[in-house]
Amino acid sequence: MIYILTGPINSGKTSWILKDFQSHPEADGFACKKVFTGGEHIGYDLVHLPTGMACPFIRVAGHLPPGWEEVALLNERFSFSAAGLLFARHITQNAILNSASRFYIDEIGPLELSGRGFNHLLTALLGAEIDLVIAIRDSKLPEILAAFKITSYELINR
Repeated sequence: MIYILTGPINSGKTSWILKDFQSHPEADGFACKKVFTGGEHIGYDLVHLPTGMACPFIRVAGHLPPGWEEVALLNERFSFSAAGLLFARHITQNAILNSASRFYIDEIGPLELSGRGFNHLLTALLGAEIDLVIAIRDSKLPEILAAFKITSYELINR
């Protein structure tokens, strides 16, 4: 089963994932948690839900840490790290190999529509026998459903 968790920016999609995961301890996946410095939002870290391990994933221009290896730039504002994508790939591959019953992916958006980001991970997960919970911004929902040929799903609105 595919569950599409949708809502606008800052509607609580990630918080919903973190809470729902508590009811599914056998699940796997990752959440994209906001990172702040001095009250300023500077990016996102990927957090592996079962272990709590985190990896820097997205940073706002001007807040790139030393050694940052950029693999994508979105809207001239958000820089995506190679390490974050590798971290997500390992989590996804292990979940598929270990036949996880449920997987959370936070979130699918413009980068995936361009064939980058978690595009290949989502494609692999859609082909696996895993219940998926996919966070998608409401404004991108129709495009993503069409691009990934998702026709059967349950919608969860935030």
